[in-house]
Amino acid sequence: MKAKDTSLLTFMKNATQSIIPIYQRTYSWQLEQCAQLWQDILHAGASAG
Repeated sequence: MKAKDTSLLTFMKNATQSIIPIYQRTYSWQLEQCAQLWQDILHAGASAG
């Protein structure tokens, strides 16, 4: 897998499928982590403006 820099909007528009490595699959998200991710997405969208 090759990583590259991209904006969130470009990623969301172009990504049809994402691959999550096996070592990250066991991570369990709680409501707090989901809320933080959503706030980060909103902040990124507002500052891309």
